[in-house]
Amino acid sequence: MEGRLSKIQIVLNEEELKHIEEIFGEYLSESEAKDIVLLNKSGELLAKSGDITSDVAQNISALAAGVFSATNELARLLGEKEFTITFHQGQETNIHISLITQNVLLAMIFDNRLPIGAIRFWAKKVSNFTKPVIEEAEKRALTQTQKIMDEDINKDIEDLF
Repeated sequence: MEGRLSKIQIVLNEEELKHIEEIFGEYLSESEAKDIVLLNKSGELLAKSGDITSDVAQNISALAAGVFSATNELARLLGEKEFTITFHQGQETNIHISLITQNVLLAMIFDNRLPIGAIRFWAKKVSNFTKPVIEEAEKRALTQTQKIMDEDINKDIEDLF
């Protein structure tokens, strides 16, 4: 499933979302990032922080997931298992997209004042603090997905007889 669309539906509960928003809020000012966006590999927005509107964050999520997927196809063509980071530098704004877990990406948007090393440092730091919360949500989503599959299989078996 690496580099492909996420097959599990990750939903952050209220407590997890609050915890992630606290982490983002703390590191948004400390890192001098403009915005932080958490998304799944399917491009669905999970959380955001900064001045970015929900509409723009949703669009960035969809496009960032597409860029990340395309970058990983490039990695495969080059014989790499995957690229875990993609970075785009503009004249005014930079975006750093990194893989937090096999299903979730972090996009951090910076202006052009910060050097790439500092951007990578802050992205890694935010990822490390966010990862345990996401992993817990993924475990719950996987359990729920398996439960639904088991119920579907049982229903299909009952329908046969």
